[in-house]
Amino acid sequence: MPKVRKAEDGFNLAFLDVMACGLGAVILIFILVDFKAFTPTPTEEKEKLEQELAAAEQEQQKLKKSLDEVNDKIALESAKQDDAEQAQADSTQDQSKLLQDMSTEMAVVADLENQLAALSKEVEKSANIQMQGTGEQNYITGMKIEGPEIGLLIDKSASMMGDNLLDILGKLALSDGQKVSTPKWVRTKRVAQWMLARVPLESRVTVVAFSDTATTLGLRNVNSAKVSGSMNAIVKDLGGVVPNGGTNLQEGLASLFKANPNITDVYIVTDGLPTLGDGLPLNCKNFISSKKSISSDCRQTLFVETVKRAKKGVHYNVILLPIEGDPFASPMYWEWTRATSGTFLSPAPEWP
Repeated sequence: MPKVRKAEDGFNLAFLDVMACGLGAVILIFILVDFKAFTPTPTEEKEKLEQELAAAEQEQQKLKKSLDEVNDKIALESAKQDDAEQAQADSTQDQSKLLQDMSTEMAVVADLENQLAALSKEVEKSANIQMQGTGEQNYITGMKIEGPEIGLLIDKSASMMGDNLLDILGKLALSDGQKVSTPKWVRTKRVAQWMLARVPLESRVTVVAFSDTATTLGLRNVNSAKVSGSMNAIVKDLGGVVPNGGTNLQEGLASLFKANPNITDVYIVTDGLPTLGDGLPLNCKNFISSKKSISSDCRQTLFVETVKRAKKGVHYNVILLPIEGDPFASPMYWEWTRATSGTFLSPAPEWP
């Protein structure tokens, strides 16, 4: 008889499988929950890093801005340096051109000096009066001594000893030997010698020294420039003249033309307008007071009267050694010389 297989209980196996699977799932859940619980949250760290990044970016912007400012300053300084170098280059070029121009001008001046020196030698060869110096003043000043009949009129009034009233008053008490050695009078004599040294040899010359009186100088009234003895005699007489008295230009001119009526060119050495003469109006005459001074207006009036009485058709030339306090002397003498085609000269103190 066949064995009958006993039916097995399948419940036990399936239940165990289910329990095992459930336990595995629970274990997995616990593992995942435990991992998640112990995994740090990156939020705070992220925010901190983002803040640091933002601060770094701001600092970078500041550094970039500072760098741009530094670059701008460098560019500006570089431009200034370029401008300065260009200006220096231009200045150097200008200086070079100026030096070149100066060299050219100096060469021209040197050539003119050589020409003047040559002309000076020619003048000195024909001069009857020997003087120290180059003689170049004859051409620089424009005062040229010329004319067939020449008259030299030298002011010997007391004012020819000084440049101002106080200086003159202080010298009035000097002895004659001291008066002739005063600087201004020594210069006056040198001016006269300068003119005598340049009188053309073919000319004749008459020399008169005047103040309130007039004296003809030399061996004779009219002297030939060719005769050295006659010219030297004039210089010798001039050396003995003592300055004193007032200034009577009318008297000087009258004596000059009396000595030589044929004079064509007159050269006057003086320091101001006349203080004595005829033709003054009553308001300029002092009948009561013994005061010898004369106002500026009256001196101008007296000069105009003197010019009216002067001989016509003559070239009048004036060398003015000005005195202080006589401002109208220069313009009035200049107008007179201009009207007669003469020359007016008011030289520097060191001339001649």
